[in-house]
Amino acid sequence: MKYYFELRKDKVTQDSLMPIRVLIKHEKTIIKRNTGESCELRYWNGFRVSPNSKKEKYNNHLEINETLQSLENRINDVFLFFKANKISFNKETFIEKFESKDVVVSSFDFFTCFDEFIEIGKLSKAYNTTKAQTTVKNFLKEFENDTNYKVEFESINDRFFEELSRYCFIEREIKNNYFAKIIAVLKTMLRFCIKKGYQNKRDFEDFKATEHDIDIIYLTFDELLKLNNHDFDNDRLCHVRDFYCMGCFTGLRFSDLAKLHLANISEDHIVLSIQKTKTQNHAIKINKYAKAILDKYKGTIYEPLPSISQQKFNDYIKECCEKAEINTMTTINWFIGSKKVSKTVPKFELISSHTARKTFITNSLLLGMEPKAIKKIANIKKDAVLDKYMKVTEAFTDDQMDKAWK
Repeated sequence: MKYYFELRKDKVTQDSLMPIRVLIKHEKTIIKRNTGESCELRYWNGFRVSPNSKKEKYNNHLEINETLQSLENRINDVFLFFKANKISFNKETFIEKFESKDVVVSSFDFFTCFDEFIEIGKLSKAYNTTKAQTTVKNFLKEFENDTNYKVEFESINDRFFEELSRYCFIEREIKNNYFAKIIAVLKTMLRFCIKKGYQNKRDFEDFKATEHDIDIIYLTFDELLKLNNHDFDNDRLCHVRDFYCMGCFTGLRFSDLAKLHLANISEDHIVLSIQKTKTQNHAIKINKYAKAILDKYKGTIYEPLPSISQQKFNDYIKECCEKAEINTMTTINWFIGSKKVSKTVPKFELISSHTARKTFITNSLLLGMEPKAIKKIANIKKDAVLDKYMKVTEAFTDDQMDKAWK
């Protein structure tokens, strides 16, 4: 479907005004309709009416352009009606709907379209991305069920955003950064639906969600060596510890360590394709700590590393750190809406698969490695990501200065 406005140059009034009409094309069908508006040729820019000089009599450009925009919206709504209801296009039905004063209702189901968005994304997105999108879709279903606010394309407006904000921050008490993730995924999905022709509302473009810098939890170098050298009394904890420490010594994510094969390992390097960033043949130098872990499993059924599910891993690594007495009281902060929340717990309670990579980056900075080298080794794409770690290490060195010169 295509449409455009044009001036009727064959029908000029004594005041040099030309009627504006709209032409709507679908395949071989052309529909012409008068807009009821007119303007002088010199003010027509091919799409809208331009403002005239303040010295001249006002040419009503604001009112005329508002009418043209309204007609554009009506055309899009009618075409969406055909598509949503799976009705073959025909000229008579289009004219009837276009000239009717009734609201044109489409019937695309929001969550069915969300499923399509996720499925198509699986062709090019990483597993964790589509998993996060599914989580957001399920959260919106919970929002609908708990609040009785029907989530439809037509209902995603300012009121929807207010209700969702209230539900997230007051009823569910979710963190601002997760709320920002929900809004980001929702906006991406709605843009996908506009592109597919499932909806044409853009109220969502005004939705804003603020992210706050999160506290970076990591093991200090001494804590890391303490964990690495601890003598556990069972293989389960040894395997979890070694898997975690491998991430701390290489900067590899859990997902990449989980698919590590012998073919990825040479005498001096690990070479693999990074799942999250789709980087091919990413090479990491094997330092002495990583080499010691790999040597431990050479010739065993676990080579190159034991296999562990991430769900169990996060419980087990906390247990490892607790037994290794990594229990410094640590405070973390986050925001729920405008409210700042703080919690102080032993550090082992905060350790998870994600903190291994954070441990590598932070300690690499503290040990004097060049930021550019860290960015390359850890496969960090954005400078802003590394900047967060720079702030952490600056705070650490400031604290060390105060302690040394007290």
